[in-house]
Amino acid sequence: MKKNVIFAISMLLAAFAVGQNLNVEEVEVTAPQFTGVKNAIVHQNESANVLIKNYLKENVGFPAEAAASKAEGTEVVQFTVTANGGVADFKIINSVSRNVDNEIIEALKATNGMWLPGYNNGKPVDMTKELSMVFCLERKSSESIKELFKEKAANYFNSGTVAFLEKKNSKKALRFYNLGANYLPYDNSLLLMRGMCRYELGDKEGATEDWTRMKSLGGEVDMVNTRLRLKG
Repeated sequence: MKKNVIFAISMLLAAFAVGQNLNVEEVEVTAPQFTGVKNAIVHQNESANVLIKNYLKENVGFPAEAAASKAEGTEVVQFTVTANGGVADFKIINSVSRNVDNEIIEALKATNGMWLPGYNNGKPVDMTKELSMVFCLERKSSESIKELFKEKAANYFNSGTVAFLEKKNSKKALRFYNLGANYLPYDNSLLLMRGMCRYELGDKEGATEDWTRMKSLGGEVDMVNTRLRLKG
């Protein structure tokens, strides 16, 4: 049973070639395209981003369990579009709740065969795609939700920074940064500081994950200078 709660859906964010070191000046890369129909062989007239957005609107609801527990935030899912137009290797990058995870993955699994594969120099290849969905408990417009989430994330970021830098409480700071990242999982400042907390707490794997993610989003990480500034 699903609760009818307003939520917004972001555009597809990225397409990356998997398992290859590519020189972008020499290789022509075409991202996978969602068609909305099985075994499509030509690109649809409507934008692929619009098609997947509409598909998710129709097929993903806000699970009652998630709404009842007041779970909200930005769900981020990564998956592979295979060379034959299938979907595989689902990975939750940011989870609003386990119920939401299951809801969106099941909807995406149903798109198997509805994709035109990505191409490298005219050859179909497996490629990774990523999308995000914004789940909000309040009935607001998409723009209002965006501003609301920015405000909540900023408040958690500020609280985390006070706990980390002033009170030297890394565990408490990490909780705040996790809450902030739940709303804005693409924010480089949150990723940087959460990585620092994880590093200070001995979670080097988690720290590396945050910093790698940050760099993939275009952020720069100078860990030597950053650690000196934070400890100064």
